[in-house]
Amino acid sequence: MTSMTDREDLLPQEEARTWVGLVLSLWLAGVFVGSLFGNVEGRKNHTYEAIMLASLLWPSGYFLFSRNRFVPEGFGSATIIAIALFGLFCGLSSFVSHAPLESVQYTVLTILTMLVVLQFNTNLDAAQYETGMKCYAVLGSLLVIGFALYDYIPGIRLGGGRGTLNPASFALMTVSVFVTAMMIRRAIVRIPILVAMGAVIYMTGARASAVAALIGLGVTLFVRRRIAGTDGYIVLFFCTILGGSLAAYYGDVVLRGASDFFAIQDSHRGLESGGSGRLDTWKATWNLFLTHPLLGVGFRAHEAVLKVNTSAHNGYLALLAEIGAIGFAAVTFLTFSGLRSIWRRSEDPSQTFSYSVLLGLACGYFGLAMFERYFINSGNPTSLLFMLSILGPAFSDDAMESEQLMSDDHDSGAEAQASEFADDDVFEARA
Repeated sequence: MTSMTDREDLLPQEEARTWVGLVLSLWLAGVFVGSLFGNVEGRKNHTYEAIMLASLLWPSGYFLFSRNRFVPEGFGSATIIAIALFGLFCGLSSFVSHAPLESVQYTVLTILTMLVVLQFNTNLDAAQYETGMKCYAVLGSLLVIGFALYDYIPGIRLGGGRGTLNPASFALMTVSVFVTAMMIRRAIVRIPILVAMGAVIYMTGARASAVAALIGLGVTLFVRRRIAGTDGYIVLFFCTILGGSLAAYYGDVVLRGASDFFAIQDSHRGLESGGSGRLDTWKATWNLFLTHPLLGVGFRAHEAVLKVNTSAHNGYLALLAEIGAIGFAAVTFLTFSGLRSIWRRSEDPSQTFSYSVLLGLACGYFGLAMFERYFINSGNPTSLLFMLSILGPAFSDDAMESEQLMSDDHDSGAEAQASEFADDDVFEARA
């Protein structure tokens, strides 16, 4: 039988844990603001590095002084070994890097960011993921709209008007807001954010981000099919019929708009250009890996030795060339084991709503990394959410059965003791 002392201890712990979701939203929004302010003010000196370091690592202070766990736990030995191998080969690559100091700095920052992500995943559950990401969707949408209004200049791609960011970077950050908007349960709030973020991505002209947003949305809806009620299927059916009818009626307009946006016939960005010269760049990056297969050319240093373009424009090839085959294999293991864990968690109807968004974000990011500069990155909220998705705690069938049994035992125990307490909100919430 639970004593009053145990109950009093339980209340503050539950109250403390509910702040983790809000801290997550502030963390993601803070990195968004830090990247914008750092680009405006910090490129002239080291202000940018200081701003990003503070915006990325401050949650560790919260975990240190709050009643949440500071030391990450619950992660499998394979995950820990893979993270250690990734960090090891990032560090070793610095010895052969053409920009050794930069490689060391990015290695330390990335590993510290991963530790912060592990701290979040230690203390977050499905309900807190939902709280954190829907709050971030609202905060992020305000930031995106505010920056879009500031940056907009007629005739120039959104994101490149004031020279603060480039359109691809702005669209990359907007993708995270677009997909996390699916955490908002009220359609009257969710739909306007989706429409606004979709319009922003379209105005940037960033094709990879547009595809990533659509993949994230599609995967989220597909996973949620198992919890969709009759009303959900009816709405989906009518939306499909309406969308198909409009697309068929305005077929020429739709095809022309898609062709213009994806620049299929453009001589500089279309198919004939080899994807803006990306095919030649990918081949050159692959050759960098072949010449340095073990240690690579240095973490975040491939741009210093690549001769045909400013960057690889492919996160997978860039990482492979930078840290070699063993480090890349460790990241690949982390990615696919994390996706498998998210998928299995999403099969639990009580967690489907939250984990469907994490799975959608991860799958969308997979498509995005085909054309972006980096695969593992810590400088924007979309990349941080991808890390949050793939670095989850260990998951097994035994753990699921144990959690279900504990939940059933808790329900029966709470009902038996309901008469002893005037306030049973905490127990109902946990159930």
